[in-house]
Amino acid sequence: MTGDTLAVRLLAIFTDELDEQVQQLNDDLLALERAPADAERLRSVFRIMHTLKGASRAAGLPLVESLCHSLENELSQVRDGGVALGGAQLALLFEAADVLGETRDRLRDGQPVPEASLTAAMSHARGRGAIALPKPAPPARAVEQVPAPPTPQPVATAPEETSRGASHVRVTLQQVDAIAGAAAEIAGLASVLGERVADLSTLRTRRRADRRRDREDDALDVELTRMLRRADEDARNLFGISGRLGASARSLRQRPFGELTETLPRVVRDVAKEVGKQARIVITGSDVEADRVVLEALREPLLHLVRNAVDHGLELPAQRLAAGKDAEGEVRIEAELRGDRMRVIVADDGRGLDIVAVRRGIERRGRAVPAEASAVMRAIFDDGFTTRDTATTLSGRGVGMGIVRAAAERLGGTVDVASIPNQGTKVIIDVPVSIATMSVVLVQVGDVTLAVPSAFVLRVARADPRKLARVDGRTVLVTHDRPTPVTTLAALLGPPFEDAPSPSMLQLVVLESGSRRLAVAVDDLLDERELVLRPLEHVGDAATTLTVGTALLGTGAVALVLSVPALIDHHEGTGANAHPSFAAADEGPRAPSRILVVDDSITSRTLEQSVLSAAGYHVTTAVDGAEAWRNIERHKFALVVSDVEMPHLDGFSLCERIRANARTSSLPVILVTSLDDPAQRARGLEAGADAYITKSSFDQDTLLDTVRMLIGRQPGRSE
Repeated sequence: MTGDTLAVRLLAIFTDELDEQVQQLNDDLLALERAPADAERLRSVFRIMHTLKGASRAAGLPLVESLCHSLENELSQVRDGGVALGGAQLALLFEAADVLGETRDRLRDGQPVPEASLTAAMSHARGRGAIALPKPAPPARAVEQVPAPPTPQPVATAPEETSRGASHVRVTLQQVDAIAGAAAEIAGLASVLGERVADLSTLRTRRRADRRRDREDDALDVELTRMLRRADEDARNLFGISGRLGASARSLRQRPFGELTETLPRVVRDVAKEVGKQARIVITGSDVEADRVVLEALREPLLHLVRNAVDHGLELPAQRLAAGKDAEGEVRIEAELRGDRMRVIVADDGRGLDIVAVRRGIERRGRAVPAEASAVMRAIFDDGFTTRDTATTLSGRGVGMGIVRAAAERLGGTVDVASIPNQGTKVIIDVPVSIATMSVVLVQVGDVTLAVPSAFVLRVARADPRKLARVDGRTVLVTHDRPTPVTTLAALLGPPFEDAPSPSMLQLVVLESGSRRLAVAVDDLLDERELVLRPLEHVGDAATTLTVGTALLGTGAVALVLSVPALIDHHEGTGANAHPSFAAADEGPRAPSRILVVDDSITSRTLEQSVLSAAGYHVTTAVDGAEAWRNIERHKFALVVSDVEMPHLDGFSLCERIRANARTSSLPVILVTSLDDPAQRARGLEAGADAYITKSSFDQDTLLDTVRMLIGRQPGRSE
């Protein structure tokens, strides 16, 4: 592709993107005029300016870039100050929307950008207190003067082409979408018809059992059987037609991944030049095909990831040479198919994530820093998260990575990150190849049917709620590799969903998103099937946060398709814990109500003894596992609370000894330890511990709640 051809291509892409963003900008501003304190709308306007800033830079339009950068600064002051937009600021933003709309129209007509209007808008922005803008360099002549290619229009096959047996016609993407929509409607109708046939068949069977047989009834029965057979054939034919029609539409919608990456080499070159670095880009998997909607949704995230890889990830040439690397850094983009999903990787060979800086960023936001390094790294995808104290024209706003995550989850996908110090960072996006259809597991919560994408279902299981373990006060399902947090789907979704009375056995769906897992209890597991996915329509923001779309069931009912990454995020973000229905019935303490506390630290031992004694339990103490076992052999205890690292016999070995003895095998054991590594937690649960509490998160309530769950509350106590 020549430089002039690429310039035209970049300009055409930007024009289409500008059209969409200007429409959204006007919608947001009208909403903000009615409700200036609407934080979500403000964030949307901020993201639009951030996106257009980067896109206009790639398209070679410095005046548009400067205007968006100026307005981004104005908006950041409002966002960071936690105040509502004022009238003058709204007027400025409306003016900018008009100027950007004028720019879009002129670009569509192949004319230069409206320099006077853009300059005036920037002057007004400076008057509002935004930063002084550098004088923009004149745009390249090739970009400015070459008109964008006209939008393709649908054309009919000419008669002479038909006579020659031509096999191609041009159609618009809107027409392809219409075909796909028709296929979805037919599939839905076929499902409904199939259900009706089943209902009629059942009715016929009942009629045969109830009626007295005579010749007239026999004739009616024969006719009813014939009609049912024809209706069943019609339903099967409809399914076949919808399948072929849908396959044709999906084929028309498929586009190569290479179309998504053709502008990125220019982006890497421009960003590297601006920040004084040397960089190259390597792209593999260009021939991988996916639905155009999926690819278009990834266009903006890829732009942010590539810019971040150069600006944040790669070192300066001198730093790379000092570290024994080539002066020129490398950014790699890889695409590959895995079944019906596409994995896209954006990686660099730079310095890796600064975990210390990420932890500081989490603390600045007033959040608890996760213990696991992988959870710390995932914080970079939080909206507004940044490790930089000052913003530049390239980064530091905390917007880009949030856009990446939001785009992946809107598609029903996931995003994750891995990093090795001095070797580089890798961002992995996993999305479906097509969002037209999706394999789902149907579950029942109350009287509502919900769909869980099968790609995120690790397994389904049944579990006795009395045998679930506790780790740091959270209920977990113990598996062979690691404990999995457990909650109810109703508790996660919130009102109007309500938990049913606790059953004797829980129906669990174990979900997995990247390296994260969560088991959700549902009222019933129905079946697994392929459904046509439809976008959410006429649903408020609250309903869309945990869902990716809807699907029509054979009964004619509509099922919400859940977003598993969003569910797990919600569980982690709100600290959602096990629902009370999981706890053992509060039948009072087992007799005798004596607890054995084992710890070689006198401070820890005394603290735990005081907490339990104050709650009404009789407490015996031991200084190590060996003394504890001697006490267990001589006396009967209701529960053991033990440290792990102790002389003579550690907590793991003590727990294993208790489980191996027939008399004590059912004795509840809580391990309280400073070992908070996930492998150590798994080791403790494998040894047979009923609960695991880390001393770093130890508090009185956590200990008492866990004890009460295992042996009950002391009579007469009302804490």
